[in-house]
Amino acid sequence: MFIFAVQACDHLLIQIGIKNELIHSLLLLQDYIVKKLSLIAAAVSAVLFVVAIPTKAAPLTPQQQDNLVKIQTILEQKPELIDGLLTSLNMYIDQENKTAVTLKKYHDWLYNNPDLAAFGTDNPKLTIINFTDFNCPYCKRLDPVLQRLTEENPEVRVVNIFVPLQQREVAGIDTNSAQYALNVWKNDPDGYMKVHDYLIRKNGRHDKSSLERVAQVTKTQMLLDASNTLKPTIDKSYQIFSELGLNGTPAMLIGDQILPGYLPYDQLKPIVEDALDKVADKTT
Repeated sequence: MFIFAVQACDHLLIQIGIKNELIHSLLLLQDYIVKKLSLIAAAVSAVLFVVAIPTKAAPLTPQQQDNLVKIQTILEQKPELIDGLLTSLNMYIDQENKTAVTLKKYHDWLYNNPDLAAFGTDNPKLTIINFTDFNCPYCKRLDPVLQRLTEENPEVRVVNIFVPLQQREVAGIDTNSAQYALNVWKNDPDGYMKVHDYLIRKNGRHDKSSLERVAQVTKTQMLLDASNTLKPTIDKSYQIFSELGLNGTPAMLIGDQILPGYLPYDQLKPIVEDALDKVADKTT
């Protein structure tokens, strides 16, 4: 159970505080292991060196302190888990480093790309990058949450990165939902949100008839034809998605966090507000 939680650390760390808290926990864990399990102290020190721990870490919350006590208890009872824990932490650190490089490399493409469909303000203080798929049920659930957040926070913009994992081709038609949406965004940006909303509301996957119905209702039939100029955008979306270590939609970039999976409004709202506060702090 514990090892699974560590290996799924993207979601776990989001829930318990991310980075600084992990580092603080590692410091406390090192101290515990040195005292109780001296044989593995060198291994722990190696991990801490790789993390490049700062001298000051954010204080742990009561929940994190409780979690740390549970970890200590588990390690005391089952010291054989330690090697797996260190391996998992090393894997996490390696992926974090790769993610930082990838985000820096593609920052301009993600945040300043007029070819990517978006909604919300044109002059955002905070941009949410949303890796999404019109055929993904959890993406369909997340979309109204994001729209609500942009309505409540006029300084927020959502950029949709279409990653049609579940349907790259549609039988009987030379396009798919992602290509169609991008074609509308490029050629009829004022009509995009209407098309977007129809595409996201459909239960299940799209097919030829569902795409044609959306096009008919929104009077965008001419934009159903696939455009070869859209393929590089879709291909680049897949590439960045993969390089970030993501393997499913939805997934969001908010501030310095990667949030894999669906989050309901009550959980996502404080994350967005915290990111906005950090932006405000940087500008003061």
